[in-house]
Amino acid sequence: MMTSTELAGRLSELAEKFSVTGASAALWHDGVLVRAQTGTASVVTGAPVRADTLFAAGSITKVFTSSLVMTLVDEGLLDLDAPVRAYLPDFTSATPERSDAITVRMLFTHSSGLAANHLPDLPPGDDVLERLMGDLATLPVTGVPGERWCYSNAGMGTLGRLVEVITGERYDAALRSRVLEPLGLNATPDAEELLLRSTAVGHVVDPVAGTTSPVARLRLGPENGPAGSRLWLDADALIRFGRTHLDGTAPDGRRILSPEALELMRTPQFDDYWGCLPLYVNWGLGWAIVQEAPERVIGHAGANNGMHSNLVVLPERKAVLAVLTNSQTGGQLVSALCADLLGELFGVRVPEPVRAPESAVEVVPEPFAGRYASPDGEVVVDVRDGRLHLELNRTPALVAWERLMGSPGEGGQALPLVCVDAERRRFVLELGSPGAVAAVQFLAPGPDGRPTLVRAGTLYERIA
Repeated sequence: MMTSTELAGRLSELAEKFSVTGASAALWHDGVLVRAQTGTASVVTGAPVRADTLFAAGSITKVFTSSLVMTLVDEGLLDLDAPVRAYLPDFTSATPERSDAITVRMLFTHSSGLAANHLPDLPPGDDVLERLMGDLATLPVTGVPGERWCYSNAGMGTLGRLVEVITGERYDAALRSRVLEPLGLNATPDAEELLLRSTAVGHVVDPVAGTTSPVARLRLGPENGPAGSRLWLDADALIRFGRTHLDGTAPDGRRILSPEALELMRTPQFDDYWGCLPLYVNWGLGWAIVQEAPERVIGHAGANNGMHSNLVVLPERKAVLAVLTNSQTGGQLVSALCADLLGELFGVRVPEPVRAPESAVEVVPEPFAGRYASPDGEVVVDVRDGRLHLELNRTPALVAWERLMGSPGEGGQALPLVCVDAERRRFVLELGSPGAVAAVQFLAPGPDGRPTLVRAGTLYERIA
């Protein structure tokens, strides 16, 4: 078992290597907890990262939201396979025939076709999730609901609204009463409470100038609360939450989730997950699947303005690993530390990302050419010198958000597409730097005859 001193040394070394301002990590295994911190919570104040310093959970919040909703399933208040409209009669979209087909389960599994990263930045208020539903009503559903995994913050926002309608409480209040307080977590979705605690601030790193500065905005809009913009916690809170997903109970023995709910949440839901989010091999109800065999390993990463985090749970080993950082470059630290510890301590290999083939598979390019769109932006696929190229143009709001996340990626330029499997229409997009690629798959037309393109898990539907 790793000691706290060893973990602290590893954490400090990686923080220096990747220019990470501050980080906190914890590992729980067979009843023993080790933890470590390094760096500062803010370059402005110079306050050190402490064991109880709060960081943004980012999209790890999605597992909290999913767990909250599963308490309603356990109580018989919610049917996973019922249409969302059974609980939200006004739920609709610009393509109502599609939104009518969306079930509660599809919201959990990111297969609803609702917007991936729609960022309306609505004014705060107790009715913000209700207003989000009105905003989503103006957007189309992309693709056939239930057919394909497509990461959806809007889907998690819809789950949050379901919680409000069924419980009669606002999302934040229900999260507190059903999850945070029973588990005794040092965690809060309330911005005012952050002022009263040791709180980390996100940072942006300029590699050219060699400078680090705080982000201009602490967190995203309140409508993204159930998806990851509002929950802040420390590493111990993540560990305690992860332990609940080992046996379903709180520290005082109170049952939070049934064994059936735990198993459902960690059961793979897709026959074809190729090329979706890297580091995972499938998706359950809320949880991502890191490894299916010989033992199942589940997890979820998170990002917020200038912050990156990860939570990994190994049910058969009774182990939980949590890492929190407050820098735009923190994703590199998180990936390296998790891969090292999972491999060294448990023999778990983090899935390899999709790679370019040594030689391209021959394919007739013209049938794939066209314009594809989603609420996230537009993709143009065309043929240049006999080769397919793809140009991605994100919405301005999404570009600004991804810069804060530290992963602006490609965009605004046509990049080569290389076929890796002609029969299943699988390609990789060459991003320019050596070995850097993104997975792209073209799906067969649905019942309405409109084909879709999947780029790194985001759906775009052909419009021309």
